[in-house]
Amino acid sequence: MLKICVTFLCAIFLSFNIAIANAWATGEFSQTCNNISLEGSTLTASCEKADGYTVSATSIDLNPYLANLDGTLSWDGDKFALTCGNIGLAGKNRLRAECERADGQTYLGTYINLDEHIANIDGQLKFE
Repeated sequence: MLKICVTFLCAIFLSFNIAIANAWATGEFSQTCNNISLEGSTLTASCEKADGYTVSATSIDLNPYLANLDGTLSWDGDKFALTCGNIGLAGKNRLRAECERADGQTYLGTYINLDEHIANIDGQLKFE
């Protein structure tokens, strides 16, 4: 009986550790990164590794992941920077831009929450 209880407790402990490790891979990069900046379409930050140490700088180009859909930023596409200007950050986790509408004449101010798909994976910024 004691062996069964010990095995059960070990299984719970291992499951908990796996769940915690996976929590680093669910977006929300801004919770474990600082010195966040944006140059063009490249997001740069200093991010914590799973062992608690901080990586000096990690970057990700957002252009392959974000699109301009008729003046609105979207995760459904790529190359947003070709038709958006005044790209910057609004706080730690929101990208702001002025993006061209389909008519080619009108620009809209638009925002997108980067925490939705940008994660800190052991000190590296990644799209998920």
